[in-house]
Amino acid sequence: MIAKTKQAVYDMLIAAAFITMGVLLPGSLLDSGFEAHIGGIALGLGIGWFLKSYIQHSKGVQP
Repeated sequence: MIAKTKQAVYDMLIAAAFITMGVLLPGSLLDSGFEAHIGGIALGLGIGWFLKSYIQHSKGVQP
């Protein structure tokens, strides 16, 4: 379980923003083109940030 600290909520908000940007940016994630690459990068950053935050805050490690 993730602690409900200010830093944990902040990290989850950042992850949600990156995932939302990756999904809502113009251009499909399946198409080729610059917009699709930026969307894929943003989605990957959001998922990575979420996993990092989940592991870090579930162990109780503070940065």
